[in-house]
Amino acid sequence: MQYYPRVWPELRITNLLDDGIMGLFAAGRWDTARERLLAMARVGHEVYGAQAGLVSCSAVSREQMAALRAASPIPLLKIDEPMAALATATASRLGLLVTFPPTLEIAEQLLREAAGDAPLEIVPLVAPEAIAALLHGDRAGHDARLLAAAEELAGQGIGALVLAQVSMGPLVPVLRERLGIPVFSSLETSVSALQSLL
Repeated sequence: MQYYPRVWPELRITNLLDDGIMGLFAAGRWDTARERLLAMARVGHEVYGAQAGLVSCSAVSREQMAALRAASPIPLLKIDEPMAALATATASRLGLLVTFPPTLEIAEQLLREAAGDAPLEIVPLVAPEAIAALLHGDRAGHDARLLAAAEELAGQGIGALVLAQVSMGPLVPVLRERLGIPVFSSLETSVSALQSLL
């Protein structure tokens, strides 16, 4: 998460990463994933003195997030909540680009909840080969697949593009220039929400 120190130098961050959590979600092992996430919140608070926690895993559903918040010793922000609010306020026909398939339904639900009663059409596209490339250390292959998928979505008359995974964030400037529409990444939109939380 090198993004935050660049845009908010005063923020002190301790990254607690568990690469296995994606596998737990893919296998439907929510109880184990919840315990791992709560353990990280406790370590962040008790060991590192964290005042808040940022949950960057997009596979955590609204209900699961509520359970985490209820048990966490510190306030928690799910990284894509502010993004959903801003995207649904910007356009009523959204492209949704997903690379980790288990997050598709969760991301769609998040956008619909953020829209409330406002009309909303979601045009999804899942590109699992992109995250597969990234997990094998091929950032260039990941980016090439994402650019192709984003251009395919843009050709379907969307008013804005939502990037479901944090890992897509570095491509935002390129996507905005190529597509000519608003592009939303949870990295950018989470900053003001974090500032409010702290």
